Amino acid sequence: MDRSDPPTLGSVHAFFAGLSTLKSILLAAVCGVITLFAFAPFNIWPVYIVSITLLVWVIDGAREKENWGKAVFLRGWAFGFGFTLSSMHWLAAPFLVEPEKHIIFIWMPLILMPAGLGLIFGAGTTLAGFIWSKTPGRVFALAVSLSLSELLRGSLFGGFPWNLPGMIWAPGTEVSQLASLMGIWGLSVLTLTLAAAPAALADFRTHGSVSGRIMPVFMMVIIFVVGWSWGSQRLANAEPVEGDAVRIIDVQVDQSEKYPSDPNGNPEETYRLREIAAGKILGAYLTAMGSDFPDEPRLIVWPEAALPLPLLQDPNALDAVSYRLGNRTLIAGTPRVDRYAGETPDWYNSLAILDTNSRLRGANAIYDKNRLVPFGELAAADFIPFGHSISSILPSALQQLATSGFTSGPKTSPLELDDEKTFLPLICYEALFSNLVRSSVENSDFLVNISIDSWFGGAIGPEQHYAHARYRAIETGRPLVRAANMGRSGVVDLYGREVISNTMYSNYEMLPLTIIDTTIPNQKNNTTYSCFGLTISLVLLGFIIVFTFLFKRSQT
Repeated sequence: MDRSDPPTLGSVHAFFAGLSTLKSILLAAVCGVITLFAFAPFNIWPVYIVSITLLVWVIDGAREKENWGKAVFLRGWAFGFGFTLSSMHWLAAPFLVEPEKHIIFIWMPLILMPAGLGLIFGAGTTLAGFIWSKTPGRVFALAVSLSLSELLRGSLFGGFPWNLPGMIWAPGTEVSQLASLMGIWGLSVLTLTLAAAPAALADFRTHGSVSGRIMPVFMMVIIFVVGWSWGSQRLANAEPVEGDAVRIIDVQVDQSEKYPSDPNGNPEETYRLREIAAGKILGAYLTAMGSDFPDEPRLIVWPEAALPLPLLQDPNALDAVSYRLGNRTLIAGTPRVDRYAGETPDWYNSLAILDTNSRLRGANAIYDKNRLVPFGELAAADFIPFGHSISSILPSALQQLATSGFTSGPKTSPLELDDEKTFLPLICYEALFSNLVRSSVENSDFLVNISIDSWFGGAIGPEQHYAHARYRAIETGRPLVRAANMGRSGVVDLYGREVISNTMYSNYEMLPLTIIDTTIPNQKNNTTYSCFGLTISLVLLGFIIVFTFLFKRSQT
């Protein structure tokens, strides 16, 4: 049955598709900006559907232009610019640690990076433009193209898969459980298709099959209702399990407090100030560890680079920590230096397992971070063209110790504790990379993610980082222990749900302490995603491509 569009919906589409070039680009940018509210900590997922639907409609107008390639690209680029600016505005925070040196370059994270990542979104919408039509098939075309763009964003120049579309679903909820089947990228493919589907309800055609226009929405609602039901059943069947006690400690100091500098630039005074800061922070961690009483947790976890010194190479600090441990075990993040590597020492961002004998024989095991943060730990010269030219104007390396950048360690692999339990170490943003975790998790009992979230400058950054880490638990079927300096610390189970914990707050010489006593569930499960990776997602993408052309042919 054919009939005209409902007047209201048709006129709404005509309004947005008929906007001038400038207004269309501005609207696309606004749509990208407001996606912020679809992700953590807000997770108002209908916002994302509205944004993508409007993006389809402004592309409809662009596709009608003679020079449609440029018009479509600009709308996609503007959307990507707005999305990156709003989701990742916290990238400017490191430039404020030493503002007298770096604030003049704050335009780089606030303009240059959104503009650069916007190119990937622009390329995605342009690709969709080649198979665009006035039929419902165009919503599938955009979903496929943007899915491929997100895959590219997660791998180009080391990758930065921040706020993938699937993350509009709060981790630990029913829909998020689909990540155990297809990973966060597969869930993102479905989410993009759902978000674009309402745009099919209206187009430029005077007549069109009502059933054809409704079909994409109907299909995606059915898929997500089934997915929600499956996720609900999965959570309902999860039985409570016993766990091993763990204590997570964070001395909440930001980078400026951890690495103070003399305002007059006197290097000797700076050294003295940093010695004092290091002593106070070490004393705070030792105090928070408590004494080795029988009812104390046997495992203690500190965040990434907990101390502003190389713990393994500082005999006094290592002696104090080892003595305080007693018969307990510590997982600690620490910078590590190899002074015998060559003319200049090699610095590593490391995770070490320590016990009471570590003062005599060193760490039981060490993991050196493999996936380094561009601009923060990895010198610009190492990963981008012309990096040598700009590396000197960027903020100091992450711990402000390895001024020439850190050295990458081998690929992450499980480490073993004294009780024969094994865990997969993930330092900072390594927890963003699904495949990195999936490919190494097989022999692990749980995941450990340590991080410095003070770099985010508060606000939404730490919450979003935490959400990423929780998705790794869902994908791999492993509990997650997380210690994040000035971020979200705790334990989540293999479904991404937070484990109940006892959180204590105190102070040591005016330094705030957060102490979390909780348990690591003795439960793991090899998920479909952990076994097959992206296979299911690629098959799903193939089906959507088929629908793109089926709708294009049948609805023209």
